[in-house]
Amino acid sequence: MVDTPRATASLLSLVLAASLAACSSDGDQRGAGADAGHRSSETGTSEDFTQQNMIITAVCSRENGSGAVINLDGWNPQSWKRMAHAEFQLPDTAIVEYDRSEPNTAVRQLCEPDELPADAEDVTAIRSLFDQDFTKMAVVTQDPQTAATHVGYVDRAGKFTDLTGNEDFGNTPHEQNAAFSRDGSAVWFTYEVTDQPGISTKDRIASRALAGDHKAVDQLEVRTAQELIMVGRTPSRAVVASSAFLSPDGKRLLARGYVLDVPAEGQGVSPDLVDKGRYISCGDGWLDNDTVLCSADGRFAALDIASGAKPGAPILPSNDHDNHAMVISPDGQRFAFLSQRGAAMDYYLCDTKPGSTPQKVERTGEFSALGDTAAFIEWR
Repeated sequence: MVDTPRATASLLSLVLAASLAACSSDGDQRGAGADAGHRSSETGTSEDFTQQNMIITAVCSRENGSGAVINLDGWNPQSWKRMAHAEFQLPDTAIVEYDRSEPNTAVRQLCEPDELPADAEDVTAIRSLFDQDFTKMAVVTQDPQTAATHVGYVDRAGKFTDLTGNEDFGNTPHEQNAAFSRDGSAVWFTYEVTDQPGISTKDRIASRALAGDHKAVDQLEVRTAQELIMVGRTPSRAVVASSAFLSPDGKRLLARGYVLDVPAEGQGVSPDLVDKGRYISCGDGWLDNDTVLCSADGRFAALDIASGAKPGAPILPSNDHDNHAMVISPDGQRFAFLSQRGAAMDYYLCDTKPGSTPQKVERTGEFSALGDTAAFIEWR
């Protein structure tokens, strides 16, 4: 148990191996190897999420008001045939929705009712729940009697490992915002330090390794830890921001519309450090090492991060839809977005070149069962 209790901030973990997104184009089709890896006995679909040219979606299925199942699917972005599938059965005590701001977890962005599907910012949070190849999922649980909140993880077999563990007499643990380092070695979380009742508190970030005794390791103090995202593979780096994307070369960080060089040392990037970056207003991910995707009034545009640069010509034609970027292809040539018009919601793929025509993803075959609440969380 962490020596100081109550966690208030929102922790989201993400490690970007490349810029996220998906878009339709007539570009090269990279082979998928859909038969690689062993196959699920229930679906007959591979459980191998290491395959390339795959768009990964996450969907929450509620179970009679308690617990939930998170379904992950990998799709071929040309044929929209399913390439991989995995399920994570969450324990009944897992936080999947809540009527207050705490305890918090990115699972809520998948499972809470009456929420719009995820956009690029939500994608960052949801992706952070999983390790690199989606073998484990970070979870926050709450004791209904004591209100203690623990962090842990569940594997594909449905086994839950409580990393917080047994509580000693003393401070009740209030750990939340569980998120995986991308290499799967540790679950990170947030908690709040209160010196005395009624006295001002400090927000902190800590981690618990999956190996050994899972003892909490304090990582960073921040003035506020509303969101935490993990970027980079080895080592992972904590970024306190509502969304964060690492450039393909790993040298720059895009967070909350700010661009900054990744610090040479240290694992923590605090809000103060983010605010010292250069504000460019765009924040939907990297197209390449020097260019980011801007929402640009829903028509999207590319922006060179050079000082004084302005967004380029619109990518989409003029329209009255409410469009939300989701993920970007690894080569930065395509992206996926959700388009809402009235009550209708559809997924589109599009080239990132100005004047491109988006192509609607038709809901046929296996993809027809995905529904409107799926989150596109990675294009690899």
